[in-house]
Amino acid sequence: MEGAMMGIVDDTDGGDRKRVNVGGRDARVGGTDEFVAASWLRSQAAGVSPEGGDIRYIGDVDVASRLVHYAQPVLEKLIEYTEDVPLSVAVSDNKGRVLSRLDTNSAIGALVDTISLSPGFSYAESEVGTNGVGTVLESGRSVHIVGAAHFHERFQKYSCSGAPIRDPLSGHIEGVLDLTCLVEHSTPLLHSFVRSAASTIETALLHDRELNQRILFTAFSKMEAKTRAPMLVAGKNVLISTSKAQKIFDADEQRTIVQHALYLAERAPRATEEIELSPQRVVKIRTTRISSGRSVIGVGVAIIDLTRIDAAVHGVAFEKANQENEINRPLASSGRNYRSEVRNEFSSVWKSVTSLSREAVERKENVLVTGESGVGKEELIREAVGEIYPNATIVKIEPGFDVNEIKAEIYSNDSGSVYLLLRHSERLKTEDVISVETVLSYASSHGNLVGSAAIVTEMESSESEDGLHRSLRSLFGRSIQVPPLRHRTNDLPYLVRKILNEISGNGASEVSSEALERFSMYPWPGNITELRQVLSKCISNKPMREIRVGDLPASICLPLIHSSGILEYVEREAIVKSLEENDGNRVRAAKSLGIARSSLYRKMKMYKI
Repeated sequence: MEGAMMGIVDDTDGGDRKRVNVGGRDARVGGTDEFVAASWLRSQAAGVSPEGGDIRYIGDVDVASRLVHYAQPVLEKLIEYTEDVPLSVAVSDNKGRVLSRLDTNSAIGALVDTISLSPGFSYAESEVGTNGVGTVLESGRSVHIVGAAHFHERFQKYSCSGAPIRDPLSGHIEGVLDLTCLVEHSTPLLHSFVRSAASTIETALLHDRELNQRILFTAFSKMEAKTRAPMLVAGKNVLISTSKAQKIFDADEQRTIVQHALYLAERAPRATEEIELSPQRVVKIRTTRISSGRSVIGVGVAIIDLTRIDAAVHGVAFEKANQENEINRPLASSGRNYRSEVRNEFSSVWKSVTSLSREAVERKENVLVTGESGVGKEELIREAVGEIYPNATIVKIEPGFDVNEIKAEIYSNDSGSVYLLLRHSERLKTEDVISVETVLSYASSHGNLVGSAAIVTEMESSESEDGLHRSLRSLFGRSIQVPPLRHRTNDLPYLVRKILNEISGNGASEVSSEALERFSMYPWPGNITELRQVLSKCISNKPMREIRVGDLPASICLPLIHSSGILEYVEREAIVKSLEENDGNRVRAAKSLGIARSSLYRKMKMYKI
């Protein structure tokens, strides 16, 4: 094999062995070490250097998260049980960012400080290569990485045992528990130890889930006793609905209602709003936030009005249900096929936000636009301004701006109308708001100001965010919260088509229905930005082709990979890619993979290629 490619070599003993050559290091390994070989290849593909560099500090991690809360007692017990062994115990989130660490003694603590195993630093495999945190996340299984099995040379004097901490209901990985020590203190027992400890944390999370479920069920019982209207209560992985609601709304409609309701619950304790399920069905809901301590765990939804417009189908103009706060007779759905034909492109929650933004722009209001990173806050405002004031100049203001430079830009504007867009407002210091006020005042008197928006990305620290918001609200009276992608999964088909058209230019690529289904099940922590990155990577790997489940990153198609095994998945994809690159010629494909033709035929049959 040349360079850093992986091959499967038929040795005299008849066993298959993997060979990896990275940065001059050649590894020929078999058995469970094939797992390490696959990790090395992923590490190199991600651009990680074996000689390494500084571990990247991410910062802004939630050190008081639910995961840390339930993991901390386990970490303390581990330290107590292993006090005679120089050992560091750490827990990370599901992105490989270290959240918390405890040491059995100061000596091992000082050593792991040199490799930045500390809160806020990233141990994702794509950042530092094969290790006891990131490799767990990539593979979905526990690992025991000892010495030279680490990709990054700085880690090779250490032993890392890591195990995934899974949400007990969804099965999704919430974080990773890692035990780190020097190689001379390593023992296979640490692997069993970390798996047992991770299981203990999962049990604590389950009890927490059970508590939340009891809170949700209690809220459902109380709400049901107060109203005869159809009702739903929803939380993470939980949906409780009355029989009336089940008769009126099918599963897709219930999901639409729940997503919109969860979005409303994040904005206010109580809300009333109309949702368009389709052009023929409009529902009015009343939501009540359900909390446990300071955390929002769900929402109660009462259906207070349902309008069904079936003139185009049944010749009926309007039909109102819900007399005296009750829908007296269930309205049969027009059927899934019919509804899919008339469903608009956008979800009701996105229509609501779009309407609010256009209304604010039309009224020339100064508006505060908040939301998670990557949800499309700036694009939302730009589209509204472009539609209502097509000739207006959008003047961007960045943190650290020079007041005089912005004034000069406004003064020299040829179009007359000016819209001010204050980007990354969460980075502003409170005293900077005075400069923003100066610019707003100048634009009003010299530049025909038609409105302004301050874009704020929600931050981990609610205290600093609240302080900033209070300062900005003195200038930006109205606030619009843009929903995360997980609350508008009905928009995914449209967004996928739109992004693919932008990437490919001719819209030749498309996504299979099975892949779209996986998209709808994924929480999209990076929102639309992450969706674009995923589609861009898929297109670069398979241009002008249908994107299928097998083309998706491991994080999205985890159930598929977990059921078949990460090694088998990686190996199958390597064979498929080689066959494609060699136009289906099995002789050339076997040669490029470094395996015998008989092995290739056997594996093609095994993987049903």
